[in-house]
Amino acid sequence: MKKTLIIILIIFLIILAIASYYVYNTRRMVSLAEETNKTYEKYQNTEIEATTLISIINKAIDDNEKNKVEKVENSNLYEDNGKNSIIITVKFLLNDNIIRMEDIAKRTSEDFVSAYLGASFKCTNIEYHEETKQIKSMHFEEIAI
Repeated sequence: MKKTLIIILIIFLIILAIASYYVYNTRRMVSLAEETNKTYEKYQNTEIEATTLISIINKAIDDNEKNKVEKVENSNLYEDNGKNSIIITVKFLLNDNIIRMEDIAKRTSEDFVSAYLGASFKCTNIEYHEETKQIKSMHFEEIAI
């Protein structure tokens, strides 16, 4: 009888430990997603300059590197990993094509800023990863001054 009670108690403690770990891990992921999202969401529907846009692009590339986001084979474009990858696209006034952040980052920051000095951009769309609720992509458009 005593042995059975001890076994049941041990099983209960193991289940409790697993449940506690799951709750802790889930809260940590939510907190991380909120922190990451705040960094980027502040730019939604806000007019920014080219210097700010290149800073956002550099941060997204840095975050992708830290998170070890894979690149598409034979390309320098980051893949959507469904968890923590961030992709930024930009539409310029003079060009109907949508340019990805990797193509903009190929040039130096100084080249981009000098080419678009005085230009303004606005984040028109943000998408989130379904699994983690972290920002998946941001779309910026150049706006007429």
